[in-house]
Amino acid sequence: MNTDSNRLHPSNFTPEKWVISRQSIKATHLTVEHHRHEPGELATPGLSHHLLMVRLSCGGARQITRFGQQEYDGCYPVGSFWLVAAQDLPCFWSWKSTDETMLFIIEPLRLQQIAIEQGYPAQPPIELQTILLGRDPHLEILAKQYRIEMQHNGLGGRLYSESLGNLLILHLLRNYCQPNPKFAQPHMGLGDRRLKSVLDYIEAHLDENLGLQDFATLTGLSQCHFATMFKQSMGVAPYRYVLQQRLERAKQYLQSSNQRIHEIALDCGFADQSHLTKHFRKSVGMTPRQFRNL
Repeated sequence: MNTDSNRLHPSNFTPEKWVISRQSIKATHLTVEHHRHEPGELATPGLSHHLLMVRLSCGGARQITRFGQQEYDGCYPVGSFWLVAAQDLPCFWSWKSTDETMLFIIEPLRLQQIAIEQGYPAQPPIELQTILLGRDPHLEILAKQYRIEMQHNGLGGRLYSESLGNLLILHLLRNYCQPNPKFAQPHMGLGDRRLKSVLDYIEAHLDENLGLQDFATLTGLSQCHFATMFKQSMGVAPYRYVLQQRLERAKQYLQSSNQRIHEIALDCGFADQSHLTKHFRKSVGMTPRQFRNL
């Protein structure tokens, strides 16, 4: 009989040479890996973590995916995914083409904790479904956003990465769990005192690499709970609000100082001048230099 000791962590049976880039989001216990799979086979007697794969390319060759007694034999189109829960379930993969994928490794206990924080009862325990072949535009978009972020070496910062991680986990909880959870709907935001402390903190630390965990610690809430309540209060997600404040500060500096634009970018919390220019053009419709010369 299999035991928990038979369950392998995904990083223990996937070749390291496949990993193009890896990002661990410790606060949500989520590891994201960008892979380029060479033709081959993999097998494991069970998994210690939930595992989600989203296909970014398709070499056209058939692939065999087997979870226990369930099997899929065919092509995985771009944007398709498979999902397997952490359990004593033998898994086998075989493929004949070089393909690009995003792999999401999720800690089961943390998934359960987030479900409880969102209002799901502690019993019965929540479980992810096992899916051999699925299509989900939301998962495809999140996977592509992660790939872009990793290709740019985390240009968006901690707050952006953590926000993507929370979106992914909440989407899985709401759409791919058994039993289907009915989450309690929050009826109020952070409250005046908590909200003021968060807004003051953002204002004072806008030039730093802010993260959801900073705000969660400040308010005594979990990341997911904080993000939900902040949006209830402000009408926008924390990442979006921080970005708006950074852009507003950049406008002020561009109009009232002679600082170089790359210095303004850093003082406003952007990774570099190109990061500022990208978001400035998208928001204002012109580059920072054009705005300064008005």
